[in-house]
Amino acid sequence: MFSTRCTHCRQLINLKTEEVRAAVAESEAKHEKIYVMHCPKCRKLVKLQVKQLKLKIPAEVAATPEPAPAPETAPDESAPQ
Repeated sequence: MFSTRCTHCRQLINLKTEEVRAAVAESEAKHEKIYVMHCPKCRKLVKLQVKQLKLKIPAEVAATPEPAPAPETAPDESAPQ
């Protein structure tokens, strides 16, 4: 989640993680360092640095964890040899 305020009307703007990812992807596709969006209240332009948006994206966690090594089994002392 990323929170900022409109520079004109001071309206609080909250962006969900999916919206932040989409904004970063759109900006990187255009090779821009600034993401421009409209304030939902006053419709003026709000400029956000892509660098700040990237910091708010949670780190990706590996989908499948590595399997734990199998515990070593000691020879069974009660078994006949």
